Amino acid sequence: MVLENLTIRPATIADEAMVSGVLAESYASLWQDHYSRSDLDVLLPLITRAQPQLLESGRFFVAISNRQCAGCGGWSLAVPGRTDEIIPGTGHVRHFAVHPDHLRKGVARALYSVCLAQARNLGLVRMEAWSSLQAVPFYAGLGFREIEPLTIDFPDGIALQSVRMIADPA
Repeated sequence: MVLENLTIRPATIADEAMVSGVLAESYASLWQDHYSRSDLDVLLPLITRAQPQLLESGRFFVAISNRQCAGCGGWSLAVPGRTDEIIPGTGHVRHFAVHPDHLRKGVARALYSVCLAQARNLGLVRMEAWSSLQAVPFYAGLGFREIEPLTIDFPDGIALQSVRMIADPA
């Protein structure tokens, strides 16, 4: 099923609360079978806040359906967490989430299509994702391939097990 009346637009700083809400609903619901409860108790407050620099970048989008935020996601030139590191020709998928009420309706795929088109217009030829464990099949369905396991370190000794994935879209 594909959502009708889906509009994708660039996010703004005014969308901060809405984006944070979707991130919180999505990650709390979808990650519970892949990460321990104790890790999620520490991680979720850290990773479900909208990042102002992404919201203001012109490269982060919200998907709206019937006046509700169905999802969000974007991309950056810089490697996540390393604002001074840019890999020539490569964009980095960032902070994708779909509200649980809108899963498997094409929201994330539509968001990625907008991101990919924008990246291609800038001459990028590769996209990289640091995928949560539950999102690996989604990214694989978009043509990403697994490169290596990745651990993202957070305060209090919490480590988020992830997978580094690469796509070379034609």
